[in-house]
Amino acid sequence: MKRKGTADAGTKKRGNFLHQSLFMPKGLPDGAELAYFVKGQKFIQKLIEGYKQGSGIVCGCCERELSPSQFEAHAGMADRRQPYRHVRTSNGLTLHDIALSLSNGQRITTDIGGDMCSICGDSGDLLFCHECCQAFHPACLNLGHLPEGDWHCANCADENGLGRKAVLGKSSRIARPIVIRLTRVVKAPEFEIGGCAICREYDFSSTTFDDRTIIFCDQCEKEFHVGCLRDSGQCDLKEVPKDKWFCCDDCKRIYGALQSSVSNGVQIIPTSFSNVIRRRHLEKGLFIDEATDCVQWCILSGKSHYPEDLPLLSSAAAIFQECFDPIVAKSGCDLIPAMVYGRSISGQEFGGMYCVVLIVRSVVVSAGLLRIFGREIAELPMVATTREHQGKGYFQALFACIERFLSSLNVESLMLPAAEEALSIWTEKFGFTKMKEQQLMNYQKQLQVTVFKGTSVLVKKVQQIPNNSVNLPDNFPSE
Repeated sequence: MKRKGTADAGTKKRGNFLHQSLFMPKGLPDGAELAYFVKGQKFIQKLIEGYKQGSGIVCGCCERELSPSQFEAHAGMADRRQPYRHVRTSNGLTLHDIALSLSNGQRITTDIGGDMCSICGDSGDLLFCHECCQAFHPACLNLGHLPEGDWHCANCADENGLGRKAVLGKSSRIARPIVIRLTRVVKAPEFEIGGCAICREYDFSSTTFDDRTIIFCDQCEKEFHVGCLRDSGQCDLKEVPKDKWFCCDDCKRIYGALQSSVSNGVQIIPTSFSNVIRRRHLEKGLFIDEATDCVQWCILSGKSHYPEDLPLLSSAAAIFQECFDPIVAKSGCDLIPAMVYGRSISGQEFGGMYCVVLIVRSVVVSAGLLRIFGREIAELPMVATTREHQGKGYFQALFACIERFLSSLNVESLMLPAAEEALSIWTEKFGFTKMKEQQLMNYQKQLQVTVFKGTSVLVKKVQQIPNNSVNLPDNFPSE
């Protein structure tokens, strides 16, 4: 009996070490959708759901971070004491299954929206890469027939030295990665936001126009009591403005510049930015033609309703959905389209959001979302390059265009939410630093800044450079 007890203890110890790998680097990614299931006589029942964060699981009903055992107890199943065999990911695998797979050398990749072709963006009959799980139309790859066996896209075949046989579909020994779907949740402030920017009170009049009537600035989106505006000497409003209203000359100037940029449409990027793209192409041995010198950029607003802008906005939304985890509000609604088109959804207001895109041969290759909260601060909640064009210098050219534009408006600082794996790139290559908690809290009390759970908020001073030229470092990171 003693010998058996020792063996059981050894098995339990090995199991604990095995399961620890889920919460270590290269383990289960933050944001992985999880749920606790129990087997009934006829079906499997989901009791609670959440997502992986750090060394625990954030419960979807109470927003608390729990250990797997606590998550099991929270589901009312504390007596089972087997959380790793009952907590499952969105693809049906238990945490124990994934831990075993990791110990056998398999890797985890995130769901990249495999229902659309990585080249044209359309759905249909798709061919999936055995290594990276990207999807392609055979016709988009100029394949005359479907390959037999394991098939690898050209990029994965090159990276793994598999050669043409793997591209054409011959079997390989590379283990297929575990595909995990992620949830990127908008983080709600832990305090009440808004209120008058002058008196910091939250009361307002909703039926009559008086001193407690709230007015919103159409650029920085701050709130003001009519009476506080008059008492502070800023302005003396006699009625609710019929047109746009701005709290200061800076906001009025910035709004005018944004509208002018939207109406001006597509512009050729500066030569210095084109040179960066050419250098990247040369480094990678890519073909360079006249299109490299005619890269364009523009600022778009979904609220402007220009027909020619709609395809560009649609392309930008597709890039974000390709490159980012799903971004959802508590209601479960996808926020990416709302952010791109400047809409309000689930209590989130994105009317002040603009979309900045980089265009090559009439195709959007890189896109970013920009919102300027007056002269003091702007935010860049999302920026990405389509996978087909990553590593070619387009991302750095887009970021340079954005920073040059902010510099021309005398905007002082730029903030953005960064995932843990991207922190070093933003801080070491772009010059960002982590924003102090008190500073972030002050912004959140006044502005609807975009913060995602599991990210750190970074900030940098915008380069105020004469002639609006932006210095690009030679070691600027590839996308």
